Amino acid sequence: MGSCGTMDLFLIRHGVTEWNRQKRYLGYTDISVLREELRTLDQLRRSLENTTFDKVYTSDLIRCKETLEYLKTNGEITADKRLRELNFGDWEGKTYLDLKEDEQYQRWLLNWEMEKIPGGETWSMFTTRIDSFLRERFANIGNGRCKHALIMTHGGVIRYLLLKFKAVNSFWQPAVRHGTAYRLKLIRTGGVWICSSLQEVPAPEKENS
Repeated sequence: MGSCGTMDLFLIRHGVTEWNRQKRYLGYTDISVLREELRTLDQLRRSLENTTFDKVYTSDLIRCKETLEYLKTNGEITADKRLRELNFGDWEGKTYLDLKEDEQYQRWLLNWEMEKIPGGETWSMFTTRIDSFLRERFANIGNGRCKHALIMTHGGVIRYLLLKFKAVNSFWQPAVRHGTAYRLKLIRTGGVWICSSLQEVPAPEKENS
């Protein structure tokens, strides 16, 4: 993916929406963030204000665009629909309680990497489009001049990217909270980008002992 030896990549999950608050499945449905929740991003905005990003990529869905606009990051912005969340199809807007008696839903919970969501995506379809983004977009920023890049996207996409760059060992390992950036220090080894360190921005506050 280019000739850049090292790079810092920031992965940010969009702000909270009403469906997030209600724990509804939210994939391709295009709804706004809750305006009253945006102020929770102030600390993240301050943490990023002195960083100039060589490239900024965002999902084309409005909740990501609104979050990025609020953060006022520096850098050329490119929207790409391949950075969308998993398409939950017929389950969009529904909760676990709505679906728990659905046999197909139960099969998906047990084997989500193989079962197709009705009207939505399989795991393979999801990862294939993200890999396509990485090949066609991300490769272009590995040119030696790129030191900082940012991707504004969704929880599932961030989990996959963390796994893809070997920042974590499991898709379910990171919490991937709203209003947090995950800063990956990437090193290009053998033509492949690998994460050498992972840091949350802003750093989580330590609990009093």
